[in-house]
Amino acid sequence: MSQRVPRVAIIGRQNVGKSTLANRLFGRREAIADEAPGVTRDRVELYTTWGGRTFALVDTGGYRHRATGLEALVAKQADVAAAQADVILLVVDARAGATEEDVSLARRLRKVEMPVLLAANKVDSERDEADVAGLHRLGLGEPVPVSALHGRGSGDLLDRVVALLPDTSAEPEVEGEPSFALVGRPNVGKSSLFNRLVGEERAVVYEEAGTTRDAIDAVVPWPRGRVRFVDTAGLRRPAKVKGVEYYSFVRATRAIERAHVAVLVLDATEGFTGEDKRIAAQVMEAGRGLLVTANKWDLVDEKERLVKVLKEAAGLFARASVICTSALRGTGVRRLPPELLTLHQRWSRRVPTSEVNALLQGAMAERPAPGRVRYLYATQVAAGQPSFVLFGGRAPEPGYQRFLENRVRGAFGFEGVPIRLTFRPKRRSRSR
Repeated sequence: MSQRVPRVAIIGRQNVGKSTLANRLFGRREAIADEAPGVTRDRVELYTTWGGRTFALVDTGGYRHRATGLEALVAKQADVAAAQADVILLVVDARAGATEEDVSLARRLRKVEMPVLLAANKVDSERDEADVAGLHRLGLGEPVPVSALHGRGSGDLLDRVVALLPDTSAEPEVEGEPSFALVGRPNVGKSSLFNRLVGEERAVVYEEAGTTRDAIDAVVPWPRGRVRFVDTAGLRRPAKVKGVEYYSFVRATRAIERAHVAVLVLDATEGFTGEDKRIAAQVMEAGRGLLVTANKWDLVDEKERLVKVLKEAAGLFARASVICTSALRGTGVRRLPPELLTLHQRWSRRVPTSEVNALLQGAMAERPAPGRVRYLYATQVAAGQPSFVLFGGRAPEPGYQRFLENRVRGAFGFEGVPIRLTFRPKRRSRSR
């Protein structure tokens, strides 16, 4: 059976210190943390290692009782993170005690199948430990006192988390059939292209309507094996989403997250719009492969000029490729299947550690890291999204990170695939 990196979802109501705790457990400030409630909206994944186990910490936005609008969307994203997690870490404010929102959330978590660990945050000193006793009423077992701000108890919390992780004996690999989500703005021809790819004359092996009417899965037999396509509703900016469109937005966002590769369908007559670029950035943030499809190509006059413009715009997103199609006429659609399968192979590729280190040494010889930092060792810790850890120094400036990322992408053929680089300084002793 295929294995993957275990996931730990950090959830809780607003302003309990989730992002600060995520940064503490990760080892450096990565997730945005602020005293103002509701700062975190998207899910932020931080890969870390403790006790010989590598796992993903998934920081989420805060729950709020009877949330509406954007706050409800944030809560939905936290729901997704919890559903995909192997361990759920519920963070509460020990000083505030068990609030109505904490009680409501704990009631829901007592029904889930995966293990739930209760972290009592803001226990900054021994005198604060008396506040922990009242959290037993949440019914989630013994609370673990911790101070995300000062690091107090963080080692004990990590020990408890690792003890609950599923036992995996194999390296993490991509699991399931290749999955491709068709995403884009409304009215760009996604559904027409979906029908072309699925094939009206073919027998669909599997088809299921989602929780809304705007997303449909279809598993299709191809010569090289089964593939899954997901047609989604048009994506708009969250601020523009209202009413029923809100659920369509959530569903489309989830489709990106559970796919391996996203096909960004744009209207060739309108070019690569700002909204298209926002969606492409969302795909990159989700760690999914990206292929840009310029649809309605039969309506374009200056084709040569537009191809150049589109390729330059798509190149900013992990050097993604562009294929021009007309879903209405079927033009260019045959080029999509082989390109998608190749992109999936890149996304799920694992590079031998010896090759990664040879590349790292060559890159540093060509352009030394700022501040005389020298990375001693590098390895790929996950595939799909390709994720690498560099040991021996702190994270460099963004320009040098892009330099390393470009070297990795060019050397190992990760065009169209976002790469995650994590930097680990030399380990210092952790006080407990």
